[in-house]
Amino acid sequence: MDYHAYGLNNLSSAFITIYEQPAVRQTVRAQLQGMADRGATFINTMIWFVTPPGETNFGETWRATFPMTDQEAANLRAYAEDIATIQGASGNRLRLDITLAWLGAADYTMGSPATGLGSRNLSASEFSARVATTSDKVLAAVSDVTRPDNVPLIGTIFFEAEVMIGAKANEDWFLSTNYPGFVSAASQHGIQPAVYFLAEGSQAIVLDNGYTDPVDPILDAHRSVAWMYRSLKFMVAQGLPLPSRIDFSCYLISTGATYDQLLQRILDDADATLPSLGAPRFYGAAETYYLLDGAQRAVYGRAFEGQAAQNTRLQRVSFWTTPDGGGPGQNVAYPFTIEVFLPPPQ
Repeated sequence: MDYHAYGLNNLSSAFITIYEQPAVRQTVRAQLQGMADRGATFINTMIWFVTPPGETNFGETWRATFPMTDQEAANLRAYAEDIATIQGASGNRLRLDITLAWLGAADYTMGSPATGLGSRNLSASEFSARVATTSDKVLAAVSDVTRPDNVPLIGTIFFEAEVMIGAKANEDWFLSTNYPGFVSAASQHGIQPAVYFLAEGSQAIVLDNGYTDPVDPILDAHRSVAWMYRSLKFMVAQGLPLPSRIDFSCYLISTGATYDQLLQRILDDADATLPSLGAPRFYGAAETYYLLDGAQRAVYGRAFEGQAAQNTRLQRVSFWTTPDGGGPGQNVAYPFTIEVFLPPPQ
């Protein structure tokens, strides 16, 4: 599951930048224990790099520094060490994934490599240097953290979320310039490097059987995965390594079809197209809704549980929390009914 804030308001309760505060650390540890007790097996924590060194974060704790500060790196390590100690009531332990996000001074979609990038108009070389410093600090902070059972705590570090080549300005430059170095560094630390993608989950798109793609005919009638296909196609063309599991945001929006029908169609669309690029037939929902209504959430969660039970291609699901985890303007916070997304006990 995604977990980066201890309260409803992500602006003020995102915790990595303030984890040195004892009360914050105590709250987060208690929530982690509660999530493990309800069956969680992994946590995905997003860190937004936003603020230039020495400038204000406007009192908003979600804004980490670009590049990452030593204090933020120390906080991340303390958080990782705390997760490593957690054991659920059923004996389950947690692993930690980390997603890096780039906004504000780190927003590569602002400007251009030729004229300057991000809110501070950094040169391409300075921007890339800060990206490398940040990712190196993240790796150094967590790569050697192990659980008491000697399993490494860190599973995957996602270098970017919701990759959409052709939709996000300069993303082609950002990945081709910066991702290879990150892959090399992460691999040397024994950590799985990856990015994750976006499936379009609204019913009108998922069930658009008449869709014809103007560039890639293989996408005809497979519109839900068009952005995933195009992004993976770019990575192949650039010689960038493909992830060992294709993770993607998967927000299902029904106007009558069942959630199970929509999810199965997205997975079928992926199977029909992505392996032609060399992608594996293994998938993960990196983000999805955590609906506020308990009954609706149970139905929604059962779609993921059911598809995972039917076919091993769907290997995991992680629901989003705040902001907008329950839908636009609907934030959610601990406690979470994690069990509705989990397979039934054997």
